Amino acid sequence: MRKKTVDTLIINGDIFTGDRSQPHYRPGAIAISDGVVVAIGREQEILSAYDATRKIDAQGALVHPGFIENHIHSTGLAYHGAPFSPQSGTATKVNYSSMKAATDPEVTAAYAAAAACSMLQRGFTLYFEAGTVIETDAFAETLTKCGMRGMVTAPWGWDDMSSDMTEGYGLNKTLMRRAPPDARRVIDQFKHELARNKDENALVRGYVGLQGCGGSTDDLIREAVRVATESNALLWMHEAFMPCDVAEERRKFGDAAAVRMHRLGALGPFATFAHMNILTEEDIELILAMKPGLSWCPQHALTYQITPPERCWFPYLYREGISVSLSVDTTMRFPIGISGLMSLYLSMVTGDRLNESDPFYMQTIDAARNAGLGDRLGSLTLGKRADVVIREARDITHYSWRDDMGILLSLSSSMIPVDTVLIDGKVVMEKGRLTTMDQDEILAEAMRQRDLLAARVSAA
Repeated sequence: MRKKTVDTLIINGDIFTGDRSQPHYRPGAIAISDGVVVAIGREQEILSAYDATRKIDAQGALVHPGFIENHIHSTGLAYHGAPFSPQSGTATKVNYSSMKAATDPEVTAAYAAAAACSMLQRGFTLYFEAGTVIETDAFAETLTKCGMRGMVTAPWGWDDMSSDMTEGYGLNKTLMRRAPPDARRVIDQFKHELARNKDENALVRGYVGLQGCGGSTDDLIREAVRVATESNALLWMHEAFMPCDVAEERRKFGDAAAVRMHRLGALGPFATFAHMNILTEEDIELILAMKPGLSWCPQHALTYQITPPERCWFPYLYREGISVSLSVDTTMRFPIGISGLMSLYLSMVTGDRLNESDPFYMQTIDAARNAGLGDRLGSLTLGKRADVVIREARDITHYSWRDDMGILLSLSSSMIPVDTVLIDGKVVMEKGRLTTMDQDEILAEAMRQRDLLAARVSAA
């Protein structure tokens, strides 16, 4: 039988597919053409059927679909060594809020490139910017140059600043000027970001994102639902983070969490909600019936002492078929990739333990669904885009000989060094370094722009 020729063959891999129906091949191989997985299976079967222009020998290393971070604020990813602490609030002139509000295209481009390097080095091939980047074009252009995927929306999608949740934002006059609480501004920006989706192969895509947690009126949420539905786009928002958020939302609007979202037509498979820590029995019934995605930040629930005492519903909802993904939210407090381990710890503490492999799937197939991209990303299966991570084969601090479900990737994924990353079948990282741009220059420029920004804010 004559072999077919493909662009790339990845061979000799300890492959975790992200597909529970066929989770593991060792030794396994993947055939890739035109940015798509065309075959995956046991190495000998793939090699007997395919030749390739390029072969990548994984040397027995862990190989898996790229992880997806469903909720992160890009403006907080480049503050290593910054002249303020996350605990300082707005007490000092140079703080997290003032620095986020005073960015420009050069700062955003520098931060986005540095963030891409950090995410790729930890096995993440897409990160979801959760509505804090003001210069969205600079963000999109830079990630595209790096070869990384991203999701972007209108900055600060709000139209109501009367909630306590806006304290710190409301005190920042620069932010109020640049991202005023105005529904028309938010909707117009949604349309700008969604125009990116006309290119089916765009690495950076737009979505409809609201700040939520009492910062969005009923009218804005209804209009966001309309835009998302007409554009076949994802609707995403923060919701039910802290008990005080829920109480304030009920006071202002009559209800909160899933109950309010259902009343406004915002609850369904087209929507993903971040946090959702404070839920009632009625919320749970609606979630089970309407099946929205949930983006869980377990480290927040522990840090802010929300769960416990509040019940952690996520393991139960996950077992009942709800798509639950994991998110770090901000690296000001938590390292990239910590959410998998923390989700297991929190589920154990609350007495409703997850299966040890669940966080691996939450960061791959479930995260892709919750980004509105479940048909093209999240698993190494036929027809999906070839976003592949190959870990470092020579790192001997981990083992996988008994693991055929991805338990190791759940427990310590962010700590196992990454060697190679492919996105859309293109090698964007090799030997732990970006291939598309100069990594040392990226880091130097990010630190330079951070210091210039701090100086500007201090002098203002």
